[in-house]
Amino acid sequence: MNRKQLAQLLISLIGVIFVILSFLSHGNYINIVFLSIGCSIISVVIINYIEYLITLPDRETLRSVNSWGLKSIYETRAEMNKYTNKLLLSAKELDIAVLGAKGLINYQGNLLKERLKQKMIMRILIPRIDSEFIAQREKDENAITGEINKTIHDLMNWAKLTVEELKLSSGSLIVKQYDCLPIESIIRIDNDLFVGPFMVKKVSQLTMAYHYRKGGKGYDYYHKYFNEIWLDSTISKAVN
Repeated sequence: MNRKQLAQLLISLIGVIFVILSFLSHGNYINIVFLSIGCSIISVVIINYIEYLITLPDRETLRSVNSWGLKSIYETRAEMNKYTNKLLLSAKELDIAVLGAKGLINYQGNLLKERLKQKMIMRILIPRIDSEFIAQREKDENAITGEINKTIHDLMNWAKLTVEELKLSSGSLIVKQYDCLPIESIIRIDNDLFVGPFMVKKVSQLTMAYHYRKGGKGYDYYHKYFNEIWLDSTISKAVN
């Protein structure tokens, strides 16, 4: 029994006591007052309980959403990018698991360099460039043959040139390739984490995405997942 249920029980008992007193008291006026108070209290408790039963499914849903720290669901990653672009302005840590991040580099490349100058730590996970899964993914989203492969190459070159250009310290910007099925698209910017699937017949930017906040199970789940792949030398290896 939780606190709310205990409180309702105690209030109900108070109402019952007033009803009993109304029968034990002498004098019509006192009887009516005690009875009115008792019935009113009991009625309120009954109404609250019925309301609780009606809204119970919504409460369970809300409890689940809160426990997972789900802040939002975006219909497309293009919509999600409007929010991530704002977060990047002050980002201190950036983790990315993608198939190239073409849009991010093209449109936010200069901002990323500015944040790296300000000691931002950036980690990038990409599939192994000669992986057979890349060719399959190109078929799944009706991409031109070799398009994703080129995007991954471009990302690796951007990272290499950025490290040289900014003379970044070791560990500031690291790219690792992993040797397994492409994991979900993951972007973590400090205390916010975004994740979305790779879907057949849909390019990445037109795929839905979930937004989790730190402190919830969703953020912890995917942050741990990213780190497990990142730290496992049998799965992922640095390329720069």
